[in-house]
Order: sequence, then structure tokens, then C-alpha cells
Amino acid sequence: MRAFIAALTAAVFLLPFPAYAATRAVVITARAIALFADRGLLIADGGVSVRSSALQIDATRAVYDLRANRLVASGDVSLNDGGTRTSATGYVYEFAHGTGRIAPGASVPQLPSIDALAIAQQVELSPGVSLTFSNAQVRAGSAFVPSASYTYDIPPPAAKDFGYSPVPSAALEWPVMISSGRNAYAFARMRYDRYNGGPGTGVEAHYAASGRGYLALAQTLDVDGGRLDFAAYQRMNDALSQSFTGSLLAGARALRYAVTSSTRRGFTSLSFAQFNGQRSDDLLVSGNERSLGRIGSSRLQIVAGHDVHPGDWPVRQDFRMTPSVHFDTATIALARATFSASFDLGETLYDYGRATLSSGAAVWSTVPVNRRLQFNGGMNFSHEAPPFPSTYRTYTAGVAWHAGDAFNLVSSLTYAHDFAQSFGAGRPQFSAALDVRIRRKSGRGVEIGTILPFGGVGNMNRQAVFNVRFLR
Repeated sequence: MRAFIAALTAAVFLLPFPAYAATRAVVITARAIALFADRGLLIADGGVSVRSSALQIDATRAVYDLRANRLVASGDVSLNDGGTRTSATGYVYEFAHGTGRIAPGASVPQLPSIDALAIAQQVELSPGVSLTFSNAQVRAGSAFVPSASYTYDIPPPAAKDFGYSPVPSAALEWPVMISSGRNAYAFARMRYDRYNGGPGTGVEAHYAASGRGYLALAQTLDVDGGRLDFAAYQRMNDALSQSFTGSLLAGARALRYAVTSSTRRGFTSLSFAQFNGQRSDDLLVSGNERSLGRIGSSRLQIVAGHDVHPGDWPVRQDFRMTPSVHFDTATIALARATFSASFDLGETLYDYGRATLSSGAAVWSTVPVNRRLQFNGGMNFSHEAPPFPSTYRTYTAGVAWHAGDAFNLVSSLTYAHDFAQSFGAGRPQFSAALDVRIRRKSGRGVEIGTILPFGGVGNMNRQAVFNVRFLR
């Protein structure tokens, strides 16, 4: 595998590729980018950089509305138009018309990442067409799995949302359409994955009677047994929605129901999650970010929870409350580079008399060399004090080279240093990611992506990823 990656990288840099004079693609990088497909929103948080041949924006937070084809940036916004840099607290750009305007009252919704379909630090946006995530975590059933490259096709504004596939993807899959209609479609798949029992088959059906919700059901069979996955979503009105997801397989049962409210005043979520005999009930209330002048912005949130864990004989269930504060610094620009940071501080109080202090910090930087080449990187740190001690540290360095519609390269190297990380347990010590897309003028091409874990410690099982996608 390492020899193959080295050969592929050499070919990428040595082979000539036709360059296009202009491209509609927009490269978005940030500390965290999440796709909320149910709501039709792509939200970037922390050190946001938006780059294209005609658009250069730096901001604290940004949201792209998939249906309206509109980008809204808020916080410490900086615009660069032909060498002239302009600052603002909010900005709105309409991709359909290629026009933008300063909007001082612009705001970005704040949604929890647990409700996202895909999470990454870099996304290539083809406005109104598709979103391509590199080195991402993608929802499969009730969990997230690593994906070297994930593409989400943006539906037309009036199209129904039939939901995502709730089945974890396999190394090799071949879907065959069974039936399709106005309100439903079903397909069968043949699959192979040595981590999921080898060869197998599956059937998946999606229903959407209106544009306000969907139901997706999937049955998968392999030599190790079978599993049932499902996902349901309903938007009751513009502010209120509910979702229900689950996975049932031999020895494991995971279910989650949530009702959420998102308004201009903030975000509220009530969820009930169960994994086998354990259950967690959570009420999350989060306010909107408030500007603190030129130093940044902050928001307050509180979580009230109830946990049931029968295996813990001293405390079989507990109640907890976690007030916390989140702070984003203003973006600092040094020459072409931008730097930003965020901080989190919270205290979890338990009903049996204990308390845990948790903290987190993140630093993110982007260094655009020109409109085609950009370096980025950052550090994330989180710590939880006793009685449940843990420490997570992540260092990331990446490069993106977008030569045009004909060629795109995204590569990154991640170093994880956690407590208690050991051989066979915890995250892999190192993880290298590479995604290459080559496309001819006819539109046909190929995209190859891989995530390769290595190092002396960590759990390497199910962490290596290899994706091949043919473009037409």
C-alpha cells in the first residue's frame, strides 16, 4: 500500500494535466465543517477560509444554504477583491448571481455535530451541484466511519429528500436498482468487506411522501449474520424537527431519538439514546454567539443529562448538569496567512457529589500561496479532569492544490497523542490522508482517496480506508 501511494503521488506531480482558465469550484477550509443534509446546510466553524477564482473570504463562522445556493459569513469577516481587503461583521454571497453584499446582522446557526451527515476540515463546493469532503467522518447508521473522500450531490430546490444510506459502506459494493417511483425507491447491493464478514448482500428502501421528511430502511446479510439499519426524519415546521435512527445486529442494539428546535435565539435539543442496556437522556440548550468587540465572540450552553449504566454496580444511574462557555477569537492576518483559535470551559456536576472540569482549545491556520495552492493546519486539545480523566491532542498539517476542473489534490498528516493511548487501544498515532481527482475535458475521470494509519501505538483495526470513484 505504501509503495502504491508513493507511485501515485509521483505520477500526480510529474504527469502533465490540462489547466482550465476558470473554475466554479470553491474550496472551504475550517477547524470543523459539518453537513446537515436534513436541513440543507453546510456549517463551517472556526478560522473559515473560502477560496475560488473570484471569491476570497475569511471569517469566524460561515453557512452555505444548499437549496438557496447562498453563503453567509459572520464574525470577523475579511474580504479580498482584487487586492483590496475589506472588513465586516457579516457578508452574504449569492452564487446564482455572482454578487455579494455586506450584512452586519448576518448569523450562522449553531447545530451539534452529532446530527451531521459528514464532518471534515476541507470541502470542495461546486455551487448548486455537489459537496466533496476530504478525509471525513461520515454517518453510517448511528455511528461515524472514516472516509477518504465523500461526495454529496446537492438536490434541486424542489426535490424531495430521501435521506442518506444508513448502512456502513463496504470495501466493494455493486448496487442494482429494483424499483423507483415518485415517493420511493429500492435497490439491492452485493458487497465485500473483510471487516464485516467478507461477502454479503443487502436490500435498501427509501420513502419520502413530502418534502418534510423521509424513512430509510436497510437489511444486510453476510457470513457473520445480519443487521437492520434505519433512519427517519421529519421537519414539523421551519424551527422544529425530529429524527429517529438505529442499528440492530447480533450482540449490539443502538437507538437514538431526538427532537430539536433551531431559532434566531439559539438551539435546543432533547435526545434519548440507548446502546444495549445503557441509556443517556440529554437536554441541550445553546445560545447564539455574541460579539465581544474586536477580540472575538462567545456563546453559553448547558446540558442536563440522565445516564443509566447497569454494569457499574456502585452507581447504576446518575443525573448530571454541564454549564459551559465557548469562545472564538478574532482572526489574525499576517501577510497571506490567517490564524484563529477557540476555547471551551465547562463543569459537569453529578448528583452523587462529584464534579468534573473539562476544557478544550483549538488553533487553526490557513496559508494560501495563490488561488490554486493552500496550506492549512492546526492543533486541538481537550482535557477532562478526574474522576474521569482523559486527554486528547491532535496535530494536523495539510495541503490543497486545485489546478482547475482537470485536477485536484488534497493531502494531510495527523498526529494523535492521547491519554491513555497504547498499543491496540485508542486512535492511531499517525494518519496520512490523500485524495486525488483527475478529470478530462469531457467530464470523465477518476478520484482516488486513501487514509493510511501508522505508528507504534493505537488501534489500526478498521482505520485504513481506500476509495475509488469514477466520474462521468
